[in-house]
Amino acid sequence: MTLLNSTNYGFLDIIEPVTAYTDGYLLSLNLGTPPQVFQVYLDTGSDLTWVPCGTSSYQCMECGNEHSSSKPPPTPMFLPSQSSSNTMDLCGSRFCVDVHSSDNRFDPCAAAGCAIPAFTSGLCPRPCPPFSYTYGGGALVLGSLARDSVTLHGSARRIDPPSPVEFPGFGFGCVGSSVREPIGIAGFGKGTLSLPSQLGFLGKGFSHCFLGFRFARNPNVTSPLVMGDLALPSSSATDGGGFLFTPMLKSVTYPNFYYVGLEGVSLGADGAAMVAVAPPSLNGVDSKGDGGVLVDTGTTYTQLPDPFYAAVLAAVASAAPYERSRDMEARTGFGLCFRVPCARAPCAAEDDALPQISLHLGGGGRLALPKMSSYYPVTAVRDAAVVECLLFQRMDEGSGPGAVLGSFQMQNVEVVYDLVAGRVGFRPRDCALRA
Repeated sequence: MTLLNSTNYGFLDIIEPVTAYTDGYLLSLNLGTPPQVFQVYLDTGSDLTWVPCGTSSYQCMECGNEHSSSKPPPTPMFLPSQSSSNTMDLCGSRFCVDVHSSDNRFDPCAAAGCAIPAFTSGLCPRPCPPFSYTYGGGALVLGSLARDSVTLHGSARRIDPPSPVEFPGFGFGCVGSSVREPIGIAGFGKGTLSLPSQLGFLGKGFSHCFLGFRFARNPNVTSPLVMGDLALPSSSATDGGGFLFTPMLKSVTYPNFYYVGLEGVSLGADGAAMVAVAPPSLNGVDSKGDGGVLVDTGTTYTQLPDPFYAAVLAAVASAAPYERSRDMEARTGFGLCFRVPCARAPCAAEDDALPQISLHLGGGGRLALPKMSSYYPVTAVRDAAVVECLLFQRMDEGSGPGAVLGSFQMQNVEVVYDLVAGRVGFRPRDCALRA
């Protein structure tokens, strides 16, 4: 296929395959000249794109290997010296100021050791100082900012099939060590550093359709990530293309996140009556930037605050006609686990009597989650039964989002981030058939 240069086209859509992993979804990045390929998490809850990088081995603390008797395979490292197009980002760049989260744009150049006349005139030639970038749950990465070409697959003016498209000067983190972040991340937030922002797609939008977790670690089954006009429903579709749309809420404190409102939860196939009403804080964002529901593909399980979380669990426990598995609840940390009859694996979700869960989103729409997006078998079949747990979690108290919609609940749901109209759309479907 012909390599297209992105600067030659005013109309472009990007179509990339996404694969299921053990706790999220992976996107392939082709960085450098010639390209070096990396699998990274797709994360709508952050901006920075980074990969393990450097000449020494990648150090990851608390990444699950400390107590393993077998030595983990070495993490692939991006080698800047092997790319003819690689450069270090400078202290005065907008990316450097952004990654250091500074209110004073001169701070990074001051930290780099530049004299005042140099950085006030924008002529400081020193590299951007090393950064630390934090995530939820205590995760963080340490590295430096680099610029290089990133190659994705695009369709220019609807040319089919998609061809490789080169985006020069892409800013990303060259990370040498981390805590709880084992491989790399593609940030899809609304900030300057994010991948869709750098590629120019935040003026349009993007969509993803996540495969079921049963395809985890299967590289042969993929579903599409789409950026550009192709991701958005046709303006001629009177029903919105079958999507359930809800307004995208805005936060003055956290403007780079995608927020939606949540009114409550209902159970059953019709899902008409809510069994748990969400607090008002989940259906809006206050003047401090707190509240709302963060749509975060970088978080695995949906998190809800108490007492709303407890009300949802009580309603599901009352509606499920199965024995609770208290020992598995204690072992897994999930609030509800049931012993569900099953003669042999795989146990079809449509054959059990666990209640279907629907989310009533801001604006009055109801998103009926596929059953496999709510419950998951955590044991093998034994004594003609399998233990399935409700994969929702309790949200820790604090400032910021009032709740989080995680990637597990987005499996087999096509999600479109329509930044033109300021809305998020959801459409349940078998994402494996969309591959």
